[in-house]
Amino acid sequence: MLPLSSTNQDLRCPGFCDCRFPSSIDVANHKGNILDLVTCTCGEETGNGLQWQWHKEDDSDAHVVGRDIIFHPTYSQGTAIARGEQPLQHDKVHFWEMRVITALAGTDVMFGIGTDSVNLEQFKFHFVSALGTNAQSWGYSYNGKIQHCGDQLPYGQKFSQGCLVGIYLDRTRGHLEFYLNRRSLGVAYTNIPTDPHVKIYPMVCSTAAKSVIRLINSTSQSVTLQLRAFQALVKQPEKLEELRCMPGLKSIMQSYWFLAPPVRYSRCSRDQELDLGDEAVLSSSKLRLNRKQKYRDSDDVNIDEDLYANAHKIALRRPDSGDEEYAASIHEFCDEYFHYLL
Repeated sequence: MLPLSSTNQDLRCPGFCDCRFPSSIDVANHKGNILDLVTCTCGEETGNGLQWQWHKEDDSDAHVVGRDIIFHPTYSQGTAIARGEQPLQHDKVHFWEMRVITALAGTDVMFGIGTDSVNLEQFKFHFVSALGTNAQSWGYSYNGKIQHCGDQLPYGQKFSQGCLVGIYLDRTRGHLEFYLNRRSLGVAYTNIPTDPHVKIYPMVCSTAAKSVIRLINSTSQSVTLQLRAFQALVKQPEKLEELRCMPGLKSIMQSYWFLAPPVRYSRCSRDQELDLGDEAVLSSSKLRLNRKQKYRDSDDVNIDEDLYANAHKIALRRPDSGDEEYAASIHEFCDEYFHYLL
């Protein structure tokens, strides 16, 4: 078995910060709790704490330890799914962030949402991309794709260890949006049920042994005129900065911090410009940029408006049929024995 090529690794999004995270060998050789190997708290001071936690299931391969999920602590024999302890209220907007603690490999590691109809044990003995396999869930993969009803669509950049994955859900509008290292990737779906009788939970799934995901922020806010006003102001950074300087608005700004989360760059990504080809796919042909073209502040393009028009409109890409069987075997090997054995 050959290690993953450096080319594939280079295509992944750099981590959120420069903190050291345990290598695959560290995880393999550590006899104690994997969480003892992690000291990074970058980004955790920004939010309003945790308004919900992960739900504990005694027989699940997703072991919940406080705000951390340790998937397949010994070895992997399929896909484990974890969900939040409470449904996300229908009359609010919700935002939560997760830190990827370990390097990701194997069939899939996904972040997203699902209804109470999702069977958390359905793929316990199967290696699959679980979130989005049917109409009851929506998922964002570490391979940069989104999935719903079994349809995988290209969406953002690949990512792995050290990255922050954020999820913004507007239950009043039915919009679902993902963030990577606090950069919005654009609205992914606009078909989330707004029916108050439909219970929707935050979810994470993984096929990789000893993979760890940490919840670092979770907040919910009622939909008010004030909230919508701040959403409009986010598109005008100069006006937003003026409001941040007003002492009387400090607490209000803190409540809505997730609408314009502070971005931090690791040394690997600090000098990189925002590549719209990676961050989001624009729906309008006249605005579609070449992957080599970079976004500049001076560009006269209404990107926000176009991103919101982009949901569900990306063409499906299928892998070359000749490599499917080989790729599947490699992913399954990585899942069961973990990538530190490569």
